[in-house]
Amino acid sequence: MAGRPRFLCGVVEGFYGRPWSMEQRKLLFEWLRRWGLNCYMYAPKDELKHRLLWREPYTEHEAAHMCSLIEAAQEQGVEFVFAISAGQDMVFSSAGDRLLLQQKLRQVAAMGCRSFALLFDDIDPCMCQADRDAFPSLAQAQASVANEVYQELGQPPIFLFCPTEYCSSLCSPSPSQSCYLLTIGRELLPGISVIWTGPKVVSQELSAALLEEVEGVLRRPPIIWDNLYANDYDCRRVFLGPYTGRAPGLMARLQGLLLNPNCELQANFIPIHTLGSWFRSELGSCAHPDHAGMEPAAAGGDSQGPQDGSYSPQEALELALRDWVAEINRQALEPGGKTPGHARVSLKEGAQLEPGTVGQDVLPDPLPHGSVPGGTGQHGPEPCGTAPEEGRRKVTLEPERDSRSRTRAGGQPSPARDRDQLTTGSTESCEPASALPSAAGTSQSTGAPEATETLHSPGPPMCCSDGTSTAQNLLPTGDARTGGGSSPQPCSSTQPEASRADMPQTRSGPGAAASPVPPALVITEGGASPVPPAPLIDGAGASPGPTASLTPEEARSSPMSLLTLEEAVSGPTVALTPKEARTSPTAPVTPEKAGSVPIAPLTPEKRRSSPTAPLMPDEPRSSPTVLLTPEEPMSSPTAPLTPEEPRSSPTAPLTPEEPRPSPTAPLTLGEVRMLVELFYLPYHHGPLAQHLLEHFQWLQANSLSVGVSAAAPSAGAGRWRSRAQSFARLCTQTCRLHVRLVGAAGRALLYDLHPYLWDIRNVLLAASAFIQWLDGHLLCEPGPRGTWGSCFGWCQSITAPILLQGDAEPWAQRGGLFGELQALLPVGNSSDLFYQPPPLFPSRQLYVLRPLLPQDKGELYRMCREGLDCDPKVAEILVAHPDLLGDRLLGSFLSLSPEYTFVLEDEAGPCGYAAGALCAEGFLQQRDHGWLPAMRHKYPRDLATGAPALGQDALEEALLFFHTEPAAVPLPVLRRFPSLVQLGTATRTLDAGASRSLALCLLSALRANGSRGVFCQVSAADQQQLSFYSKLGFVALPVAWDGCPGAWLLGRLL
Repeated sequence: MAGRPRFLCGVVEGFYGRPWSMEQRKLLFEWLRRWGLNCYMYAPKDELKHRLLWREPYTEHEAAHMCSLIEAAQEQGVEFVFAISAGQDMVFSSAGDRLLLQQKLRQVAAMGCRSFALLFDDIDPCMCQADRDAFPSLAQAQASVANEVYQELGQPPIFLFCPTEYCSSLCSPSPSQSCYLLTIGRELLPGISVIWTGPKVVSQELSAALLEEVEGVLRRPPIIWDNLYANDYDCRRVFLGPYTGRAPGLMARLQGLLLNPNCELQANFIPIHTLGSWFRSELGSCAHPDHAGMEPAAAGGDSQGPQDGSYSPQEALELALRDWVAEINRQALEPGGKTPGHARVSLKEGAQLEPGTVGQDVLPDPLPHGSVPGGTGQHGPEPCGTAPEEGRRKVTLEPERDSRSRTRAGGQPSPARDRDQLTTGSTESCEPASALPSAAGTSQSTGAPEATETLHSPGPPMCCSDGTSTAQNLLPTGDARTGGGSSPQPCSSTQPEASRADMPQTRSGPGAAASPVPPALVITEGGASPVPPAPLIDGAGASPGPTASLTPEEARSSPMSLLTLEEAVSGPTVALTPKEARTSPTAPVTPEKAGSVPIAPLTPEKRRSSPTAPLMPDEPRSSPTVLLTPEEPMSSPTAPLTPEEPRSSPTAPLTPEEPRPSPTAPLTLGEVRMLVELFYLPYHHGPLAQHLLEHFQWLQANSLSVGVSAAAPSAGAGRWRSRAQSFARLCTQTCRLHVRLVGAAGRALLYDLHPYLWDIRNVLLAASAFIQWLDGHLLCEPGPRGTWGSCFGWCQSITAPILLQGDAEPWAQRGGLFGELQALLPVGNSSDLFYQPPPLFPSRQLYVLRPLLPQDKGELYRMCREGLDCDPKVAEILVAHPDLLGDRLLGSFLSLSPEYTFVLEDEAGPCGYAAGALCAEGFLQQRDHGWLPAMRHKYPRDLATGAPALGQDALEEALLFFHTEPAAVPLPVLRRFPSLVQLGTATRTLDAGASRSLALCLLSALRANGSRGVFCQVSAADQQQLSFYSKLGFVALPVAWDGCPGAWLLGRLL
């Protein structure tokens, strides 16, 4: 028997879920060699013949694949350890089972494997009756089998044993007093190494003191199975941060350390890279006698970590980031490694869009049978359906056998499983299963002219309780986006890689606080450069939390750090479209546009409650949508910059002459750093994620300072709006990062990481719009329906993020950053019950979700007309009455309840809406007694005389709606579900995540102002709407509604 084996450091494929493909493993071997690591353990929990069917030998075909894998590892200088998990159903006293186990391992040994592992983790500790008769304890039974197999294989130099109690938290009462571990240490032969995970299943830290205790019990130094990056217990989390939490000098107490990483191979570049840096630093500080003859530290071309014994996670991260950027861009350039770009097509008003991104998801090229995207097998994280408390296991409980990956759990197959379908050109799977119902029709727009009539309220505002109203200003209908009919020049920008949220900046003017706006760039002689965001400063000084100054190490790793000139020039390439420039609160207002923007006059009573009203001379300028007078163009953060002050504002306009970079340009260092900071470590958030959480929590806790109140504006309103601006900027950067990842990453990386970034994008769309809505719409006065204070207290007690205790495993906090952000929304606690799977084919469409703007009515009405398939005579009716369908679907909400209307916008304009009424009883009374009579006068009953409109369901239904006495909603419904909602999208909107964010934002706004339930009216024949609402938690209400036999009332509690 050989002497003590060398220190093993590498990767164990030991997670639950879809195993890696052979090609992925061979890529892993290359990574291990490059970074000086020397070991790989084959132990995929869901590989049938590893665990469930461990008795069955490999077929000839399977043996050939296994032999090829062993040879590939040996070619890279990587020790291949074959592991088998036989403990689930093995009868330890059965000679037949023992023989089958030995035959299986001898088969693998014949393939060239020299190292083995026997795993008894995550099994029932109770023995069968035959074993209880033969062995006094489980430990003695397992040790007997392990010793026999070890000797039958000729006592190989590397033979590992994983006990059933593999961490301190599973030992009773402690490792030093565990009868099981004491027996294992005493009975196992000295040449067998024992696996250990540390204090917990997922150990935050490993200390020499604890390892010394374990070494004494086991009578040998353990081998660490490190679950720091394991993510199979949570389908919403992936970990990209640096290897950390391991005390220096651990090698003297260990025989090896194997990292059990993320289920997604491409997500493990930085974890494995930084593990190599840690290993090299340990080699430099520990004079281990068995380290001679090891592989060089890294191959040429890779950054080298510190080799003097001083391991720094941040320095290791910086080295890994540079190498990962190069690897990502190299993979994207490989043949078939990237979804091919499409020629850009021009839309109205100069906007440029990618074909396939508006109205459909991006389709990768058809793949040949048997191939996988990017040459590697792809898979998603495991379903969320299992609770880790139901059993003890190394990572978590084993998921259900019929759901291996995240996309399959949501009802859509993974890309690799869909290759047959892609080959035949089928696009059935492109259709999301939960697309939001379209506003009207199914085909293209009729081209009818814009609406030109002003929205009006036929009667005074009403409410069902105390007579108070939360209705905002009256909305004009003219389309102010066109700037008086002239199309603005297309403009573009380079999205900054990173911007400092705490960069000091002075403001001028009383109460000069900006609303949440996306980031912008300043154009200099050298090109575009990012501008730091607005400071979190008010009269009292700098705001706390995320605005603290950063250390040099933090600055290097923070997404808010200043950029070098090279990073700025090569930064993110998603540019603002002309549509965004028109709708952005940061866009400069030209004299022509200023004269064409219709703003409805407000009475003094309404002026305070409207976020879109122009301010009077005697009012402080604290509104985020204040119109600028010629005398104050430079006193606002949204004013254009003069050449003398190019870097003084975070919201500088973009010059039309700036060239628009391609969205498929290579990813930059700053973008990849942002990605890492969003998905950092199980016990720590990265700087970007921490900033998002701190801003969101602070803005909610202090939202009363900008709510609807009869008192004077709060002194803290300016500070609140400054924090809101910083939060909106971070949300915009993250949403653009999603677009950049889809456009620039190779397929292998895209399909591994897109589901996680898609989740974050969706929740940030809702959170950003909700924060914008809080400014001027939050009710502060007590009322019968409750107050925001009581609602926020409920949010804190029920849905606030769970702070992990010192002994808690990371799965106690579900969802990571996504879960914490969603839990902070008023209805976030129940939103995760209705899961939307990510799209099978990612789209690089950029969405913006925001509250209603005055100029939105025209384009929303145009969206309602889109897709109405009608003959020329009906088209004539729409030309004469372009507002007909818009008034039917949205008119009452825009006139009577505009403050609860949200707009989803893509690069072509508004593509979805969510409208609601807080007090449905009062809203319906206003609609029936004031608004409907005005509509009957506007659209006479004989409007369609002589036209074949009976075949047009939308037109016919609209006219019937206006001229039929509406049925009264049953009173029990109004009492239990006091709010009314309505949602719709354009036919081109296929991203179910964006549609879900739209609904989530509206429900959060209603809940924040005291609503405890919502209902909607849906046609019984509209299966698309019924399906969508059901996936949001709506259920059919069991009440009789005699007035509308063809419609259903759906309700949901908040």
